[in-house]
Amino acid sequence: MAKRVVSLARLMATLPTSVADRIVEAWARGLKAEAVDMYAKLLARIPDMGKFVERIGQPSSNGYKNSVNPTFINRSGEDAHSIAVNQAANIKRTYKKYEAKLKYLFETVDGIPAKRYKERVDAMKESFRSGTVERNLAFTGTKIEGLGCAPMGAFWLVNSRTVQDYLRAGDKMEAPPFMICLPEDAPSLKGAITSRLVQAGASIVKSEYDRVIMKSQNDRTNRIVQGFVNPALNLEPFATGGDSHVDYIMIDDQLFLEVKVTQK
Repeated sequence: MAKRVVSLARLMATLPTSVADRIVEAWARGLKAEAVDMYAKLLARIPDMGKFVERIGQPSSNGYKNSVNPTFINRSGEDAHSIAVNQAANIKRTYKKYEAKLKYLFETVDGIPAKRYKERVDAMKESFRSGTVERNLAFTGTKIEGLGCAPMGAFWLVNSRTVQDYLRAGDKMEAPPFMICLPEDAPSLKGAITSRLVQAGASIVKSEYDRVIMKSQNDRTNRIVQGFVNPALNLEPFATGGDSHVDYIMIDDQLFLEVKVTQK
């Protein structure tokens, strides 16, 4: 009997520039809109040095004190008690720096509340894009933009009823979703493969799409997927580049997740 491709999809793993821009701007806009309330909440939580010591300093000092041998003496000749006292003093100095920094960031300048904080948020846009957006949200998706390729790929392998509703303009389906596992294993598969695909995608982006790392990540993913396969379905084994696979691939400098299921 000839092999038969029962499921095949190619899902975008690189966000279009317009979508990435929209996510970054929404993130920055949200932080800046909440700046005044955020400052009020920080002051309410740690209004003075006493609360700073209680909430941050004391737990740290106690943890250090309990972990040090009472007979310990450092190279400067300080015993455990002296070190703990000095640490407490450092905590108080840290609070003064913390307080001054908060006031500086959230001060009203030129009639604009928290102007410096808002400027700092704007300065962090590119870092947020290259970190959180490109290494995480491109794979997980967002509430506004919908599912990313990682959960979509996992849902594809359990024949989720709704996964096709999340297909985007750049996604391509040549054969429908297919349940590769036993029904009772579907929740575990979705959780494990979604997490694996997010990790793999982040590693690939961080490596700047290095082919060796991409293959290594795909190998790990396919080994995990193969562990969920229902033997009764007589599927071709999942392997990187194989007749059945869950692979990240590059096409015209764009990253895609390809899910392919083939029966023997």
